[in-house]
Amino acid sequence: MLKKNKLPYAAFLLFAAVFVILTYKGLGVAQPGDENDYFYMGKLIAEGKMPYKDFFYAHPPLHIYIIALVYRIFGFNITALKLIPLISALISSFFIFKLTKEKFGNLESVIASLLFMSSYSIMFNSVFSLGIMTATMFLVIGFYFLFAENNYYTSGLFLGLASITRLLALVPIFTALAIIFFYDRKNLAKLLLPFLGIFLALNLIFIFLYGGSYIDPIYKFHLLKKTGSGENLREYFDAVKYNWVIFLSAAAFVFAKGKKPLAPFLVTSAIYLIFLLTLKKFFGFYFVIAFPFLAVIGGYTLANILTQTKINNKFKMAIGGVFMLLFLWNLAADASFLQKKGLTGFERGNDLVNFVNSNSNQDTLLFGDASVTPLLALLTDKKIAFDFVDTNDQVFSSKAVDINQALSSLKGNDILFIARDKGLSSLKEVRNFLNKNCDFLGSINDKTEGNYIFYRCRQFK
Repeated sequence: MLKKNKLPYAAFLLFAAVFVILTYKGLGVAQPGDENDYFYMGKLIAEGKMPYKDFFYAHPPLHIYIIALVYRIFGFNITALKLIPLISALISSFFIFKLTKEKFGNLESVIASLLFMSSYSIMFNSVFSLGIMTATMFLVIGFYFLFAENNYYTSGLFLGLASITRLLALVPIFTALAIIFFYDRKNLAKLLLPFLGIFLALNLIFIFLYGGSYIDPIYKFHLLKKTGSGENLREYFDAVKYNWVIFLSAAAFVFAKGKKPLAPFLVTSAIYLIFLLTLKKFFGFYFVIAFPFLAVIGGYTLANILTQTKINNKFKMAIGGVFMLLFLWNLAADASFLQKKGLTGFERGNDLVNFVNSNSNQDTLLFGDASVTPLLALLTDKKIAFDFVDTNDQVFSSKAVDINQALSSLKGNDILFIARDKGLSSLKEVRNFLNKNCDFLGSINDKTEGNYIFYRCRQFK
């Protein structure tokens, strides 16, 4: 039999195995989305090009350099590239488990890791290489060394790595720095030195090399984005709805006894979730960064209620049984959705690839919607015109990149333009350009993604 102190580790390994089983299907399938931009950018870096200098990239560089390294070793291998977020999710889960175990106890750690790995957003985003999961991994490791090990130098190192992976990580990082400033000021320098050593050094190097070409996409662009308050509220509501178990478990902290040890995690998650409401535009995967803190709070809270509340044990068992049934029902529903729809791949992907191959030659360049054009370029071994990879409509509507200049640069080339009913094609400049300079070739409808519309642009009026 397993020794009692080994049981939490056995439970964690079981959860991790189930997590991999539920998400494994997503590793081998290509799907539309921002990750394809990053895959193609990784290809460009592997070929010797530089972000910010040679192509627009709106995030700190560590994520695409990791992708570039994987691309350099394996080429365009979907499974290898998607393993980056999956491995990051598993490592995050382990350090959530370790942090909660050393800070609170065995039961708390088991529940916290289960809450994290069973959350819909974590399962779904663990096979989409968006950088957010990798940033979360570095962040969780940093918080583990800070609040469980009191190892400030190592914590600062990992917090620094998180900061150069995704800017969103700066919110929990600055919260942690503020907590240490108020409650453990004598050790603040130990935390700040390695963090600033990484964050400032990298930013100063890239500013020195590329100046505004680095500052504008990393910082200015996000301030120039158009507001999407209605969409933001829907994203917020959906995040809570799809992950109600972890949100409800964390919210139940009001019923727990001895809440003081939860303070760093409560403050960090509250500040981050409020911060999201201030953004002009955000997406569901932004919530991923909050989930480790919610999991720790939920793990502590549920364990505390089970062990400390003075009510009849039979009543406790009844409540626990009802919650477990709801949890299993929710997990089964999420797993079913992921297997049947969420991780099934691109329904008309092969048709799009065949269309591109049938309507292009060796010199044809691709240009168009950011969610699919980089993927089609990789699958058909085509190049994207002038490395305009990120054609998100916000890039142009914010004036970070001049849309007219981008379109005019296509002149004189054989261009296969991939448009959609939304995104880039919603810009009037793009619609006018297509009407004046391009011939309609055909369209392909995907039940989930909508219409993909193809144009051939050769002669410019």
